[in-house]
Amino acid sequence: MKAKPTISITFLPEDLVVEASHKDASILQVALRAGLQIDHSCDGNGTCGTCLVTVECGLDLLGPRDPIEQEMADDRGFEANERLCCQNRPQSGLVLRVGRKKD
Repeated sequence: MKAKPTISITFLPEDLVVEASHKDASILQVALRAGLQIDHSCDGNGTCGTCLVTVECGLDLLGPRDPIEQEMADDRGFEANERLCCQNRPQSGLVLRVGRKKD
């Protein structure tokens, strides 16, 4: 039986590499299953903005923002590399920093 390709995502600042499944609907699901503490007060519906991550590597792997994420980004002034992990699917090679990048 041929093994399915694995999706690996790195979460910073923990430098934790997490294996994801093609069945995972969102990066938030992957992070929570791995035990990462990521706020998500709206339960992953994209309405609170608390699951914000900064994409350090692999922004080109994510699709364009969906309307829910775009509205939040416009309202909160997100940078291009700041994304909601509840609104994005896991992609291998992503390096994500939980929260906003500190200057």
